[in-house]
Parts: sequence; C-alpha cells; structure tokens
Amino acid sequence: MQKIFAFIGLVLLQTLILNEVYLFGFVIPYVYIMFLVLLPPHANRVQTLILSFILGLSIDVFESTGGIHASATLVAAYFRPQLLHLTFGLSYDYQTLSIKHESFFKKMTYVALLVFIHHSVLFALEVFSFDLWRLFLEKLLLSSVFSILLIMLMMSLIKKKLR
Repeated sequence: MQKIFAFIGLVLLQTLILNEVYLFGFVIPYVYIMFLVLLPPHANRVQTLILSFILGLSIDVFESTGGIHASATLVAAYFRPQLLHLTFGLSYDYQTLSIKHESFFKKMTYVALLVFIHHSVLFALEVFSFDLWRLFLEKLLLSSVFSILLIMLMMSLIKKKLR
C-alpha cells in the first residue's frame, strides 16, 4: 500500500509541480524515477519492469510526450539490478542489502547512475537529432544534477520522517 501512495505521489508531484519548473529556461528535474530507488532491491524483475512502464506511461499521458518517459523508465528499470550489483556489491549479491542503511556515497552513486541512464534515453528520444547534440548534453547534465539533488533531498527527508 505504501508503494501505491509513493507511485501516485511521485506522479502528481512531477506532473503538477515539477513540470512547471524550468531552471535556466529548459531544465526540468525528473524525480518520479525515485520510485525505482524506493523499490526493494530484490523486487520481482517482471513486476518492476511493468510498474516502471506504467510509471513512465503515466507521465507521458500527463505531458503528451508519446512514450519517451515510458521508454526511459523501462530502460532504467532493466539496468537496475546491474546498477545495484555495481554499487552495493556483495550485500546485493547475498541479498542482505538495505539501501536505507548504506552510506550516503553509495546511495548517491546508485541514484546518479540510475538518473543518468534514464535521462540519457529520455533526452536522446526527445532531441532525436545529432545536430542538437549540444542541447542533448546540456539537458542531460543539468537535469541530471538537479534530479539527483532533489531525489537525495527527498530520500533524506523520508529517512528523518521514519525515525
């Protein structure tokens, strides 16, 4: 039930508030992918992919973006187990991983990798032209930085609330 509220809350936060925030005229922080971070590390892979697709599709419906968020979120969810293994190593392999108990650096690395993959696919599909490579890189870097910062801030607020 808690995951359903997180899903709905993140979709509403993204579509009603954050999509109206344009930093530097074109940068939108995308924090809805925090849902992937909040999922249990060893969640069922098929369910994770389906939920990720529905999450991205929900954003696409509100933004009328034709599936780019669904695609980007699905790709990020596909690589999620590899990113967990890369970032957390043996604690992921031995199924003892609890992200809330990991170091800030490991959490930040995991979030940054997940955001970077998501944003790379998202902006590549959005720009869809090699002539606009500079715009792609600017959006990728700036949106990633702001998304990572907001996600880490939200995670720290959630952690404090749970104490």
